[in-house]
Parts: sequence; structure tokens; C-alpha cells
Amino acid sequence: MAGPSFYEQFLLELINTERAKVGAQPLAFNSNLLVSSEDHSRWMIASDVFSHTGSGGSAPTDRMKAAGYQFAGSWSSGENIAWASTRAPAGLQDEVQLLHANLMNSAGHKANILNADFREIGIGFETGIYQSWDSAFVTQNFARSGSSSILTGVAFDDKDGDKFYDPGEGLGGVTIRAVSSSGAAYTAMAIASGGYQLDLPTGAYNVTFSGGGVETTTRQVTIGSRNVKLDLIDPNLTRGAAASAVIAGTAKANKLHGTAMADVMKGLGGNDSLYGQSGNDRLDGGTGNDYLSGSVGNDSLLGQSGADRLNGGSGADRLLGGSDADRLIGGAGVDVFIFKGRWGNDRIDDFQNGRDKIDLRGNGLGYVSLKIGRADIDMDGIYDDVLIQANGQTIGVLNRATTLIDRGDFWL
Repeated sequence: MAGPSFYEQFLLELINTERAKVGAQPLAFNSNLLVSSEDHSRWMIASDVFSHTGSGGSAPTDRMKAAGYQFAGSWSSGENIAWASTRAPAGLQDEVQLLHANLMNSAGHKANILNADFREIGIGFETGIYQSWDSAFVTQNFARSGSSSILTGVAFDDKDGDKFYDPGEGLGGVTIRAVSSSGAAYTAMAIASGGYQLDLPTGAYNVTFSGGGVETTTRQVTIGSRNVKLDLIDPNLTRGAAASAVIAGTAKANKLHGTAMADVMKGLGGNDSLYGQSGNDRLDGGTGNDYLSGSVGNDSLLGQSGADRLNGGSGADRLLGGSDADRLIGGAGVDVFIFKGRWGNDRIDDFQNGRDKIDLRGNGLGYVSLKIGRADIDMDGIYDDVLIQANGQTIGVLNRATTLIDRGDFWL
């Protein structure tokens, strides 16, 4: 199935935690519902509209059917939508938690989340500009069709020891093999975010987790009339140093997710979204207006051409927007913002004086050749930003007084 992002996986874990409290069966991802929910979130952002009525006047169930979800037998469906302005620069985990809390605080949305009749879900978590705000949108498509039950769960390396899945902890590539008492075998593989789902007939099973760099582990489960959740939490890892994986898109718009290893991700053409996980990743947007998120690790983000948004996340990151007007967010850690050749008119949202650096090496510039003055880059009516002009190009630094920007902030 097309994989959810680790933020979407994280939201599913939050949802299933709430459902477990009231005795409702866990929800499993469905690839068609992922398509319908992600498409609707993207459509709302692109159309500057927040509504359950979607493209072409479609209703939620219409969109689920159009995405290929088959309603049969005893079926039901529901949809939640929510949005919030993005706040913290170091990843989007806080926004996911805020959206979840807001939905749980709304009686109608909470009823969908806790509806014991639903078995499957699609979650579309997307970011973009909505009515001039940097925003995070989520669409949740809930459904039940027929009477089959699903074994579902997530495999993750519990790096913070809280026994709960966090973005960047997923273990993709783990094989899940369920063998019934009669010897029938069913197999699935954990996707990049760590999640998996396996349709199973009723009965008792030995479930083995193997491959993907983890020690083989076997558990026992019994499948009845409800979904069952079985997680692989903090397994012993067999791999040594993290190997690099190359994950490439196409000439069209792609949504690519990295692994727990050090990945090389290439968006190529189209308006792409690239999400690193843990590991020191290299993300290359290629052409198009791309969104690059490094997440955990010391990452290198290269926007290339197009108006790109780069978010380093945690770690010591290197961000190079490339040509056109780019938006750079270093996140937590000591970051370097690189400007070479024709970079256009870029902005840095979270420059940390005395920690981060603006790298202008290779442009033939000296500090005295830079024109530094006050500006209103974010157009909030307050001239509390800094505009750096050089060679007919600009770098906007948000929420920093000119007195705080000095020679020590640059590499020249």
C-alpha cells in the first residue's frame, strides 16, 4: 500500500490510544482511504477552503469511493477535518498533537474517533499556506466494509524510552508473518513509517517479526470479530552502522518518506514533499516547488530550482534553497544556511545568533559589501526583521534586530 508519513502514523497511534481507553477496536490504515484523505487536505490548501464539501462538490463518502474504497455488506463511513497554524520550527509533531487535541475536544469529531464500528482509516496530514497562514491540515476518513478483521500495529525503535511511537522511530522493512494453527501463512511488510496491516481469518496465530535489521521475534495472537493491534517495540537491532538508501521520485509530484537509516532522497521533477526520518539524510528537491523536512539527524537539504520550503528539524543541518524565493527553517541544533550563485530572495525563519551561520563563501563577498538593514519581511506591520542585500539578491532574517547580526554570523 502507499505508505503514510510518520506524522500520519503518529496520529494513528494517538487515535488508537484513545480508542483503547473505551474498548473500541484499533483502526488500520487503508491505502484507498489514505488517497482520499490526503487528496482532500491538499485540495483544501490549494483552494483556500476549509470544508467537508470537496472538489467538484464531492461529499466524503463520494471521495472514498472515487479513491477505490469498496463499500460492501454492512458498511459505514465518517470524516474529520481540522487545521491549525504551524508554530514550532523543529518539525511538526506539536502540530499533530494540537490537531488531535482539538478534534478530541469537539463532541462530533470525538464521536468519529471513538466510533467502535469503524475498522479502517486514512489520514491526510499536509502543510501549506491557507489564507496567508503557514498551516497544517488533517483529513481523517473512517470506514467499515464487510466483516473481516485486521491485525495491525507498528514496529519502532523506542529511542526516548517512552514506549510510544514518535516520528522518526519507525522501522520499515520488517516482515510480519502470521501462521495459523492449521499452517496457513499470511505475510506483510512494515512500511517506512513502521506501520503494517494484515487481513486475517478468525483463529489463533503465531506472528513472527523478522528482517529489516531486527532480531527475529515471535508472538501469539487470536483473531476474532475485531481488529487486533500487535506492536514491535524497541527490538534488538542486528544491523551495524546505518546504511544509506536511495529513494527517488519521478517527474511528477511525489511524497517520499525516508527510513530509520541515512537516506539519499531525490524528488526530481514536480512539486515534491520529502520527509527524512532518523539518520543523517540528504534531501534534494530537484525542480518544482518542494517541501523538504529533515526531521531527526544532521541533514543536508537542497531545494534546487523552484520556490521551496526547507525544514531541518532537530540536529545540525545544512540548508541550501537554490534558485528562486525559498523559505528556510533550521529547527533545533546548530544549523548552516548556505547561499551560492543566484539564490534569489530567500528568508530564514529561525536564525539563532551565536549558533547558526549564514554561509556566503564562494560568492566573492566581504562583510563590508553586505547591506544590512531593518525590514518587514513577514509583512506583519512591524519592522523587526533584517534584510541582507548582496549582488542584487536578498536574505530576509525574521525577528532579529540589526544590532544582533554581525560579522560573526557569517562565513565569507
